[in-house]
Amino acid sequence: MRKRGQQRAMLRSPFLLTVAAVVLGLVGLTQLNTPVMQVLSFATPTPTDTATPLPTNTLTATPTRTQTPTRTPTLTPSATATITFSPTANRKATRQARATQTAAAPTVTLTPTATQTPLPIARSARVPILMYHHVGDLPPDADALRKSLTVSSERFNEQMKFLAEQGYTTIHLAELVNHLQTGAPLPEKPVVLTFDDGYDDAYFNVFPTLKDFGFKGTFFIIGAPTDYGSPGYMRWEQILELYENGMEIGAHSLTHRYNLGQFRASIQDSEIIKGNQLMVDHLPNWTPLFSYPSGSYNQYTLGLLKQLGYIAAVTTKQGALQTSQAPLELRRIRIRGEWNTSQFLYWFNYWSSRP
Repeated sequence: MRKRGQQRAMLRSPFLLTVAAVVLGLVGLTQLNTPVMQVLSFATPTPTDTATPLPTNTLTATPTRTQTPTRTPTLTPSATATITFSPTANRKATRQARATQTAAAPTVTLTPTATQTPLPIARSARVPILMYHHVGDLPPDADALRKSLTVSSERFNEQMKFLAEQGYTTIHLAELVNHLQTGAPLPEKPVVLTFDDGYDDAYFNVFPTLKDFGFKGTFFIIGAPTDYGSPGYMRWEQILELYENGMEIGAHSLTHRYNLGQFRASIQDSEIIKGNQLMVDHLPNWTPLFSYPSGSYNQYTLGLLKQLGYIAAVTTKQGALQTSQAPLELRRIRIRGEWNTSQFLYWFNYWSSRP
């Protein structure tokens, strides 16, 4: 009995009554489908290790003014490439994009077109080039060579008269070369008059006669005696007067002491280059023309003249047929002092018809 009294006393204690109330409350909440965790959340949580969440980009809604919607065209979404922000994927995407661009870019291949450089047209012209030296009186002590090189003033006047009456027109060497190279027209009966060595009788005897007939000539100057003022040679002032009056001036080496084709390159360089420089220094806008001393030259001479820009050179080879392949080897007809008028006519016609 005592035990039952004790049990009843215990059931009546406040503690047990509180526990019973809590149990009954839990049962009731469960029946009402209320999560137990919500009831238990009022209890003080037991400290546990919680993982700190990684920071994420959160958009905070900021109140803004609402704009009145307007009608905007709806763009149909098209397929776009999705880029994954991964270092490996980025490198792969970059390489793929570059490969795509390389493959897509058209390769321009320049195909060389075979173009043939037209060969220069070979031209020829039968143009007599007369070769004179001295024109005037013979000195008392003239030797055979001097006699052969000297045409008297009377004979020279007769020869010019013959050319004029036969309808010949004097031209410059530059005009002849231009015709051979380009086909520029020439007079019907052209002739070139050349005078070698630059003797002063060219100024006193030849120049006035040419002006009387309306002719022009080409005068080849030996540089050193002219520059030194040697007796018997023209001065630069006289040569410049010829030049300014429509006469053509050419070089005839520096000293005329050497047959160029028989001497070494250094001798040729000195004779040609120094003589050339004197022409350039004294004659403005000078056209390079050359006459080989004694007609002597070789392949080195030809190459040097080309290098210096010479457009024409005359030889002592007899003939009148000139070609575009050999502008530095033009042929001439040598006029001898011992010829009378009949002989002049004969040899002029003979060589004018020869190659």
